[in-house]
Amino acid sequence: MPRSQPRPQPRARHTRIVATIGPRSRTPEMLRALLIEGVDVARINCSHASHDVIRADVARIRRAAVETGRNVAILLDLQGPKIRTGKIPEPLDLPEGSTLTVVMSGDVIGEGRRCGTTWPTMANDVNVGEAVLFADGALGGEVTDVRFPDHAPAEVDIHITAGGKLGSHKGINLPQTDIQAPALTQKDRADLAVGVAAGVDYVALSFVRHAQDCKELRGLLVELGAPDMPVVAKIEKPEAVTGIDGILEHVQGLMVARGDLGVEIPYEQVPAAQKTLIQAANRVGVLVITATQMLDSMERNPRPTRAEITDVANAILDGTDAVMLSGETSVGQYPLKAVSAMDRIAREVEASPWFRRPDIDSLPLGATAEGTVLRAASFAVRQGDRALMVFTWSGNTAIMASKSRPKQGVFAVTHDQKVADRLSLAWGVNAVMIPTIRGTDDLIAAGERALLETGWLAEGEEVVVLAGRVPMRGATNMMKIEILDGRSAL
Repeated sequence: MPRSQPRPQPRARHTRIVATIGPRSRTPEMLRALLIEGVDVARINCSHASHDVIRADVARIRRAAVETGRNVAILLDLQGPKIRTGKIPEPLDLPEGSTLTVVMSGDVIGEGRRCGTTWPTMANDVNVGEAVLFADGALGGEVTDVRFPDHAPAEVDIHITAGGKLGSHKGINLPQTDIQAPALTQKDRADLAVGVAAGVDYVALSFVRHAQDCKELRGLLVELGAPDMPVVAKIEKPEAVTGIDGILEHVQGLMVARGDLGVEIPYEQVPAAQKTLIQAANRVGVLVITATQMLDSMERNPRPTRAEITDVANAILDGTDAVMLSGETSVGQYPLKAVSAMDRIAREVEASPWFRRPDIDSLPLGATAEGTVLRAASFAVRQGDRALMVFTWSGNTAIMASKSRPKQGVFAVTHDQKVADRLSLAWGVNAVMIPTIRGTDDLIAAGERALLETGWLAEGEEVVVLAGRVPMRGATNMMKIEILDGRSAL
């Protein structure tokens, strides 16, 4: 989509901010304000979005991006096979030691010590003695009996060991159960088709367990005519943590979804799991989003807690590309203040001596010509604290270059607005558009002019340029140091 005005200055902050769009943030005025405040990626949560809402949100976000002159990525977050309680008009009182009977029907109205569930095959999956948790772990117990009565839905009895009140449509987690659920529900398939047609930039797959789940999504994207759509795997299950290397071979992004993950594994293991997942993704050049309850108190309060500030900071120090806001921007009272707080924290951390850049030898560059050039460029950037200008057709070279965490970030030059928008999720990447140009010298000259015209770089500045002799995907094989007045330094 063409822009109606020149780009503003690039972000002073390199860590990207993902904001969930909802009732509090989907007006045109609020969307524009959020982008100006610092949002780089807009997340549409399919758990709370109809098809009409998905289409309208995409259109409004694109319009706000044009009006503010920002590159913005849109992330479609599929609901996945989420297990929930059925309708419960009055919350059930479940003291410790009581027994709750869960009926395998979504039509059962909860009362007394009985409720229904949206997942009718739960009784086929659970075994006596396995744990069952409700409402993000607020309540829980263990299975004591599974019954399959004639001519009636199956029932599961749960001995409550952590009591409380249980309401309608609360999440049910089965951390010790091998759930026989499809990677993509019928709702996911329908939502995906709508999102692809509307023009989203990323698709997030919920409750990933194995690499095969991601391969199934890729196959569906091929059927929908979107074979290049980047996939983000949401890591919420313990088997996904242990099988992360296989999953990373089939995705372009990873979300450390600490909400359900912190219920599925012991909560004290979440910090180590977060570090493990971020490091694994960075090793292979996959983008990482750290999510859930980062500034949770700002749904209600105008300032974050000290613990939340430290949480955001530590995710950045761990090496995440992006940090995510959920209810803070979708339904919270202070969406703009939440984005501002996250921006302030990120900029402070990036400027601190604790922010360490990875060793060049540890970068995910491989032994290809492109990897060799990227490694040399990373060295040249660090030696002279130079800016890095990357010409990219697919965005992959810019993403790989960003993994070295160059101090000035990465200035990406592309002919494709879709690529420019997708790069909004990559740490420190600011993208500018130029027309399609075949000759390498003319291409570099056009890129330099574009960056000078935006004011992102200044005339006479020395930059490291990455480009390809042949303008095509995966053909980056040339590095040169250039002075931004047309004269080559090397």
